[in-house]
Amino acid sequence: MKKNVVIRITNIQSEGPQMVENHEVTTKGTFTGNENDYTLNYIELFDENTKSNTTIRVNKKTVTLIRQGDFNSEFIIEQNSRHNCHYETPYGEFMLGIYGKSVESTVTENGGVLRLNYTLDFNAGFASENEMTIEFSVI
Repeated sequence: MKKNVVIRITNIQSEGPQMVENHEVTTKGTFTGNENDYTLNYIELFDENTKSNTTIRVNKKTVTLIRQGDFNSEFIIEQNSRHNCHYETPYGEFMLGIYGKSVESTVTENGGVLRLNYTLDFNAGFASENEMTIEFSVI
């Protein structure tokens, strides 16, 4: 059953001890599934003219993030595994390596929390350490 939800995404990205960025966004979307296998879907706005339809699929310890629109990508974050993932922007396409350090998910009938800790690498070199929290609640 599809449920309307409010989604709050917090991301802390560290490129080293001096380079830490915090991002937070709140939006509305939908939730389908159950505690072990679910999907969140929402529209992600990057600026006034740039947006993507974003789908987050969670299956136990594997998360697939798919963006379709102005920024097309498919990221796979799997606990204790590394994946090469496609990332497309209006400025060009490239591959990113993503190593999933941890994937934790808790879902109830009223919402849930997804916590991801992962690293990104580009051209086999470290790019960033990321901590993302996605909280969602039924409206």
